[in-house]
Amino acid sequence: MIQYFELLDIASFILFACIVYYLSALSKRLGEAMGLKKYYYLYYLGILYILFASIIMILSFSFLEDTRLFGYVSFSIGMTLSLIASIRYWAG
Repeated sequence: MIQYFELLDIASFILFACIVYYLSALSKRLGEAMGLKKYYYLYYLGILYILFASIIMILSFSFLEDTRLFGYVSFSIGMTLSLIASIRYWAG
């Protein structure tokens, strides 16, 4: 049962990376149309951290069993960067 939830963690991290990529594509077009700064690079950095978190979670199955905390921290950093970019584009 525990491995089922760990697989859901990995799948949700990958799906969040897809959602953040979709937001980056929308924000890039919005920023180009409105002449805003290129904050969509924050989305790309967030995607990098989220995918790194999913890799850590995959490796925690076999090699490194006690590294899930690093995966969650990396995921949190990626989502925070994405939130900052979203606030910059969509708040005003």
